Amino acid sequence: MTEVPAWPPTIKDLERLCLVEKLSAAKIAKIYGLKYKNPKVAESTVLYHLKRNGIKRRDAAEHIRKVTEEMVDRWVVRYQAGESLKRIAGEQVDPVTVWNHLTARGLVLRDKVEAQIKAVTKHERKPFSGDRIERAYLMGLRYGDLHIVRHGRAIRARVSTTHPAMADLFESLFSPFGHVARYPREAKLVGYEWNLECDLDDSFEFLLAKPAIAELEAISRTEIIAFLAGLFDAEGSVLLHDKRGRYNPETAFSGADESLMRYVDRSLRILGYHSKLDWVIQAENRQGITGYSREGRVIIWRFLEAQGFLRSLPIRHREKVEKAKIVQQMIYRSDAGRNLEDRRKWKALVAKIEAERLAFIELAKNSLELSNSSVESLSSRSRLAKLA
Repeated sequence: MTEVPAWPPTIKDLERLCLVEKLSAAKIAKIYGLKYKNPKVAESTVLYHLKRNGIKRRDAAEHIRKVTEEMVDRWVVRYQAGESLKRIAGEQVDPVTVWNHLTARGLVLRDKVEAQIKAVTKHERKPFSGDRIERAYLMGLRYGDLHIVRHGRAIRARVSTTHPAMADLFESLFSPFGHVARYPREAKLVGYEWNLECDLDDSFEFLLAKPAIAELEAISRTEIIAFLAGLFDAEGSVLLHDKRGRYNPETAFSGADESLMRYVDRSLRILGYHSKLDWVIQAENRQGITGYSREGRVIIWRFLEAQGFLRSLPIRHREKVEKAKIVQQMIYRSDAGRNLEDRRKWKALVAKIEAERLAFIELAKNSLELSNSSVESLSSRSRLAKLA
């Protein structure tokens, strides 16, 4: 390890650093701790002392002559594996020397931006499979909860939620293609929530824009079902409604996009279901949101059709899957006792889902407070260290 000498430099120290250890003027300046706004000033200061003490600089071509073919062979392998020119050069030679030898070998070098991206990419991104059914499902989910943006050369998928089932769904969908990050944050309406993000391969570019209705009109029947499943997992609901003292199932899609709601209504009719589209004027002030809005609801209200729809729809959102299971076990026009038992199971499931949601929010709150306290503690230690 190089000994740290005192400034100003002695002839002996300069000879040792420059001639014996073969360090450059810039590296000698770093050893002496010379700090200027422009690093070149520190380098020039060392060069001045070398010249003043009669110490000749090393032959500029010396490092080129000592490079062997075996060394270049290793450089080629390392560069093709993704290492930077600076890392390959190390302390032996300059990055320019490595660059010269690699280009002499005919290598096509990465541009600087590409090299930086490769250097900072910690997690592998795998391309989308191209499966049209999966694509249709993701497009449906995109219309609802997913927020998709371009992030550098990646496609970033993001969702904010207070439901652990939605967080699990997001991870199951995207973790095979990239790293899913999860972190807590404050939320205006619910206090705290979880944000999940995943940087995806450019092959997920189809998610950047919501598909046009004209594009959806052209997809196949199986793709329509997959699209509706994704949309239902985002914006759908399963309910039990009171019909003359008997609780019957009902499914609904909700949304403010009129063209989308009309498309859903048409699609359900094409699939053979009796559906209806209703519009509700939302209250002016609700949960911190101001201003009137108009929300559409596409409903399947007939018992057997709601039941059959949930059987045929490949939904993946765990809460809705669990609700669908209860609906699928219900008996049309069952006696009062059986209907009451179905209602009891339903209420127990709704209570379980709500408890899980509240616990998820509390976990977000505790995690954020712990994170903030850790940052404050680190900041305090840093200030104390500076004072010491």
